[in-house]
Amino acid sequence: MKCILLYGSFGDGHVQVGKAISEVLAQEFGADVEMIDTFRTTNRFVAWFNERMFEWSTRYVPGLYGVSYDWTRNLATANPLWSLLARFSRKAAWRALEEHRPDIVVQLFPDHALARMPKGIRPFVAVVLTDFAVHSRWFHQGVDLYILPAQRAVDESVRFIQDKAVVVAGIPIRRQFSACTLMKQSGRSIVLLTGGRGVFPQFQDVLDRLVGRFPNHTIYVLCGRNQRMFAQVKSFAEARCVAERIVPVGFTEQLAAYLQQADFVMTKAGGVTVAECLACGVPMVFFRPLPGQERENANCVARMGAGLIVHSLRELEETLAILSDEVIAQLARRARENGRPAAAWTAAYRIVDAWKSFRGDETGTAVK
Repeated sequence: MKCILLYGSFGDGHVQVGKAISEVLAQEFGADVEMIDTFRTTNRFVAWFNERMFEWSTRYVPGLYGVSYDWTRNLATANPLWSLLARFSRKAAWRALEEHRPDIVVQLFPDHALARMPKGIRPFVAVVLTDFAVHSRWFHQGVDLYILPAQRAVDESVRFIQDKAVVVAGIPIRRQFSACTLMKQSGRSIVLLTGGRGVFPQFQDVLDRLVGRFPNHTIYVLCGRNQRMFAQVKSFAEARCVAERIVPVGFTEQLAAYLQQADFVMTKAGGVTVAECLACGVPMVFFRPLPGQERENANCVARMGAGLIVHSLRELEETLAILSDEVIAQLARRARENGRPAAAWTAAYRIVDAWKSFRGDETGTAVK
């Protein structure tokens, strides 16, 4: 069984989801799995430019990014804009089909490169949403199966999915998160997550509030690959004589070890990060979530009762003031109830099952 996973390097989330699914497909089914960044392998310069524009807009003009996200969120799946944007990835996607002749294609990034395919090639195509937010760009006519993160996403996707198969599996996350205990004990710690790029708004002001409100907690600041933030956090802690209570951490693959012991996390609202926190049963506090999918992810968690959203430092102070042990326990319980630590296994198994049915009914390269 040959599988290719298509992703885009716009953040670390899509890559982590791809690794989680690849591991299950390879180990449980003996699949030959290849991960391909269709944007970078279509045109490396254009992909680099688009990635920098994405990072720049979300960091410096998030409102503009949010407007574009909201404007396109409900466009028809056949809108010409999606076909136009697919030009940035179609060349590599089609080449992958022709060279690898895969049985299964798993799409991990919203893209319409496979809305149509090369003549005579028709693999089974599954789309795995990596956000709790639903956007029309995820949906196209070439898809056979959608893997969605929650039932609410199914309800919001009805107008796009039409007659396609749907499975609610959660967002696939790495194996380390499946080992989370159902009733973890508090480590009297707080984690501030800044994402792989190490970006968090007003993080020094946020740390000031956390240190003042929780004097008996250790605060771990996961700085990602941002060495400048690491140095700033270290200097901040030393200047306020709290170096033993504020601990900067560089990029680490062992995120679960920090989340499992945390009372709560201050975090960005990326879809994969949210899924990892839910799997660990840890409450989330979102500080000024970015417009677009992060805002929608945060809203989804708030509706679950597993997290809180604050938009200013004043709101943060008010929110931290109500975070008693009882409130944290309630939020943690709702997080555990909504966590899906086995999402990678569920997604992989359901994809393979659907492919087995598909190859018996369809013709093309997917048929053995």
